[in-house]
Amino acid sequence: MNNTIVGDVSWMPTRAAAYLARQTARLIKAGSLTPDHGQQVYRFLGVRPNASQWRAFLVPLLALLGLLSLVAGALFFIAWNWAQMPKMAKFALAELLIVALAVIVWWRWYQGLARSALLAAGLSFGALFALYGQIYQTGANSWELFRAWLYILVPLALIARQDSLWFCSWLVANLAFHLYYVTLSATFMDSLMFNHFGWLPETAMYAYLLVLTLCLVLRETLAQRALAADPQSWLASRWFSYIMAGFLLLLLTMIAAGNIASIVMGNFSEWNERFYTSLITGFWLITLLVGYYLYRYRFPDLGMLTLGIVSLAVTGCTLIADLFSNSWETGDLFAVGCLMALWLAANGALLLHWRRTLYERDPVDVSSSELNGLITALRQHDLLSYPQVQELQLHDHTSELPWYLRLALGLGSWVSALIVLLLLALILYMTGLLDEPNAVVFIVPSLIFAALASVLLRAAGAGKNHIGLAWAIAATGGLCVGLYLFVDPDWDSSFLVVALCTLPVLMVMAIVMPDRTYRFMAITAMTFLAVLLANDLTSRYLSPVTGYGLFSALVAGLVAFWLWMVREQLRLQATPMANAVLPIIYGIAAGLVIVSFTAINAGWIADIFWSTSPFFSLQSGTGMGIAAGLTLSALYLFFTQKTPLPLLAAILCGGAAIYAPGIGLGLTLLMMARFQGSRGILGIAFCLLLLYVSCWYYFLGVNLLHKSVLLLIGGGVLLAVAFAAKKALPTRSGSVYENQ
Repeated sequence: MNNTIVGDVSWMPTRAAAYLARQTARLIKAGSLTPDHGQQVYRFLGVRPNASQWRAFLVPLLALLGLLSLVAGALFFIAWNWAQMPKMAKFALAELLIVALAVIVWWRWYQGLARSALLAAGLSFGALFALYGQIYQTGANSWELFRAWLYILVPLALIARQDSLWFCSWLVANLAFHLYYVTLSATFMDSLMFNHFGWLPETAMYAYLLVLTLCLVLRETLAQRALAADPQSWLASRWFSYIMAGFLLLLLTMIAAGNIASIVMGNFSEWNERFYTSLITGFWLITLLVGYYLYRYRFPDLGMLTLGIVSLAVTGCTLIADLFSNSWETGDLFAVGCLMALWLAANGALLLHWRRTLYERDPVDVSSSELNGLITALRQHDLLSYPQVQELQLHDHTSELPWYLRLALGLGSWVSALIVLLLLALILYMTGLLDEPNAVVFIVPSLIFAALASVLLRAAGAGKNHIGLAWAIAATGGLCVGLYLFVDPDWDSSFLVVALCTLPVLMVMAIVMPDRTYRFMAITAMTFLAVLLANDLTSRYLSPVTGYGLFSALVAGLVAFWLWMVREQLRLQATPMANAVLPIIYGIAAGLVIVSFTAINAGWIADIFWSTSPFFSLQSGTGMGIAAGLTLSALYLFFTQKTPLPLLAAILCGGAAIYAPGIGLGLTLLMMARFQGSRGILGIAFCLLLLYVSCWYYFLGVNLLHKSVLLLIGGGVLLAVAFAAKKALPTRSGSVYENQ
């Protein structure tokens, strides 16, 4: 029996397949399915990729990353040789890159490589225009550069028909307007708050908001038509619409919140200011109401509704704070905290109500027909029994929250936790216990918070769970402060003491609190603090060589343990630690990501918190540890399972990690995203690589020449690996091997 869907060589599994895989893990956890049987289901669904599916994923991905790496490397090289290179050589390098990309587009027009080359060419034109402006000093404003760049991007986007180029066009258009607007007013933020407006800036802002709204309406109209005609079309993708709607609501929320503050405080003295304030605030309200009608009744979309609720929550909290802004009495502060907490709880309850009513029988963002088709196929191939199918179909989908709803509720829990700590501080202040603070003052209330959180997190219902999450976060903060006061009553700041006090609290709370979101946050913090603490201790008390080797070995052990958990995830789901598997996997990854970004600015951060910098080896030690951990894990698989692909991936990712830990880790997360069948991890990995390379540009510990050479060599290696994968891996599973 062939355990792979015939002809399924898509680069990522569908949302329905990924959802069904998560439900399969739930069956394993309940004991209804064995881990080995679950692996067969995962392979059938395409979540665990075979050779042809790895080919479909790696070839376009590595080609895109390779081309973008070459573009970034060329920019870095020009920036390093700015004074030494002749201007014609600079132009030649930038233009030859564009010509080479154009040749690739012409040569591979009907393949995915052409779309990647078009994106890279569009970005390269921006560098060419910037180069022209810098060399000849034409006197043109910055916004004119972006306008010229936009004239190139829009035709390319029309040709390519892909969201990435349309997103770049939209982003460049926004940057052009912002830079243009800055030239007409003192500062953009002053203009956003409607201070000292002139006629043209006001008109420009209103026109800008109107154009943003029309662009969103056009994009949504095309998306709805595409969903009806061809759900697999690039227009049916939702991420670009979410970004456009989020940015529009961000601007409107900032303006509306500022206007509400001005109205409450009575800062408007002229009629025209009050008129324009009412106009823009009314536009914000109309946008929310129209969005509610459309995405609640006409085209149900919980993601869009979540964006609207976040905007409403922020504006409401601003209004509550402004109502009591003229009074700093203890009672008023207590009232502000309680009202904000109630307002956030009401908004969260509304979101959960929409989650239950909109998707009562089906999961969010998953086609019910496609899901039923996959379940039928699994039954036909004897991969699921009838009782197991019944258990899947009787599952309460309302307990499954999409990532954006979890994020919104998680942020609300953090704000609520800070409010709880503020209210605790006010109570202690009123009772005089803050006059001479001690550990008991913080530990006892925090233990009460922790007990309450434990009860709420064990109760049924997502609303109670997220209220419990807020109490758990507040309890953790209070316990950390209390333990720190117990160890160091004199508040003598020391990272070593803070980390040693925080780690045991996080460890115990992660065990006690039965919530995946809390455990993920706790393990992320534990991983970050543990790596920094290990670097601090090894650099303080060991010789440089011994300390560096031991620290790298500790990071390598952590990475190897993380990869082992990813590999054995389904088997671990059948053990008592099933509820901690995913929080540990994602928490370790998130902690290492934060460490990678911290390592870029280790010297700067150390100068803030320490008189001497103990983190000079953090960058290289972390990179060496990541490379060693990847290599050890891949060698184990090579000798036990005779699979060379993980070893090749480890060499590629580990080599990049030695020089840039964030790049190596980002590439590893891309591989992990395909192994897990997770589009969310894929998006996070792309954002990580983009942000890390951007931050890496400003890291002066390594000069631009070395960075450019690394990126140029890395781009060439990525393209070579993509070509090798295309030739070596089959295009179809089974007996068909058609390398095209």
